[in-house]
Amino acid sequence: MFTMFLTFIKIGLFSFGGGYAILAMIQQEVVARHGWLTAAEFADIVAISQMTPGPIAINAATFVGFQRYGILGSILCTFGVILPSLILMAIITVSYIKLSSQAWFKDIFKNLRLLSLGLIGAAMIMIGKDAFPDFFSVVIFLLAFLILWRWKVNPIYLLLGTAAVGMVLG
Repeated sequence: MFTMFLTFIKIGLFSFGGGYAILAMIQQEVVARHGWLTAAEFADIVAISQMTPGPIAINAATFVGFQRYGILGSILCTFGVILPSLILMAIITVSYIKLSSQAWFKDIFKNLRLLSLGLIGAAMIMIGKDAFPDFFSVVIFLLAFLILWRWKVNPIYLLLGTAAVGMVLG
């Protein structure tokens, strides 16, 4: 059981790219390397992990641990996969508290905010280039943006309103 715990710490530490990317590493460790589960059992766990709420990697770790060692195994595997992130966040939090009054540190976070905004903008452009097949789509987008920005309308109402407009005019 301790080996499985250490394996999930390694998975949490060295896997990047989100839930589906981490599944390949879990499969490599759990099925191919250690033989704790068969490929069919792992496929079932992936299906269950996709159907349950929460991050797929954490769900998969929980189900793998449970399949092999019951409740204690599920707790250990879940804790193992999130432990590296918890430690990293603790280090970042302590560093932030200690350094947040420093001008150079404030500059770093100002630039990180700008970087985040740039990444969001780039993603919006990449996703959006296929979302505007005609002029009407651009008008709907701009009106929705204006209504959200200027009047702070609940996005659910805006979604329902734009859907209704699309059904009537589309």
